[in-house]
Amino acid sequence: MEVQEVETADDWEDIVSRCFVPLTCLSFEERFHGRMEHLRIDDRLTVSSVESAGHSAERTARTARRADGDDLHLSLQLHSTGLVAQNERSVRVSPGSVTTYATDQGYYLDYSAPQQRQLIVQVSRSSLGIPNQLIDESCRRLLVPSNASTRTLFSHASALRQAVPLATASGAHELAEATRDLAATMIRSSFTTTEVLPQTPAALLATVEEHLRHHASDPDLSLEAVAHRHYISRRKLYLLFERNDTTPADFLRRTRLRMGERMLRELDAPVADVAVRAGFSDPTTFSRAFRREYGATPREYRDQHAPRALASSAA
Repeated sequence: MEVQEVETADDWEDIVSRCFVPLTCLSFEERFHGRMEHLRIDDRLTVSSVESAGHSAERTARTARRADGDDLHLSLQLHSTGLVAQNERSVRVSPGSVTTYATDQGYYLDYSAPQQRQLIVQVSRSSLGIPNQLIDESCRRLLVPSNASTRTLFSHASALRQAVPLATASGAHELAEATRDLAATMIRSSFTTTEVLPQTPAALLATVEEHLRHHASDPDLSLEAVAHRHYISRRKLYLLFERNDTTPADFLRRTRLRMGERMLRELDAPVADVAVRAGFSDPTTFSRAFRREYGATPREYRDQHAPRALASSAA
């Protein structure tokens, strides 16, 4: 992971051009700052977390024509607002918006609002293994509909920033393969209302994990239903999680416990309500599981970790 922080507009233009593709920055907030966390997974795939003050930038058509790459930018707007324009079309972006645009064509980015944050997957279109007409149409639309596939790709991309297996060639290859598969799945799913699933085991595992996280608060969520939704058998579901030396039941339980732990620190709510919101069928089951995981009962944990005013009001 390469991390760069700058305080000048010129330095920011250099970093953005080096990590992505050559751009010209057109305007900046007077007191500029920027931070780039840039992870190169292989020669055709990078993941970057970008934080910056307000600015605007363009990649001219002339510069794009001289490019020898075919990269796409899949960009999730995390904070603030902006505008993305390419091929005489523009879309407004706000937190949660996902855009797809091509770097071998000119484009314009208006991120002049302050406190910008984006998560960007830059990937070679030829490495995705899907028809060019789908990619071209996605770039013409610019804005990608929000669905389970967009959540999965960017949840996976965010997790890659803490990934350790990149230290090995095999680990990097599997992560790159899974990320490309999830990117291709996101683009394909944006053109249909039917379920589109990735092809590789690692990407399918990431998809199932995101589904469990998204629906963890539902106490009636069953592993049989999860397997059925993803067109696999219960046995195949367990085999997927064996890749990480766990089971789907353990993953779901720990996901729910993390939800409960966060709520104990942040919400002024009785423990019984926290248990229900975290997907547990009853407070006793939640308390027992919580104590095994965190070494304290929910009330004890809240007393130790929640702000004093919250702990006293919710005890």
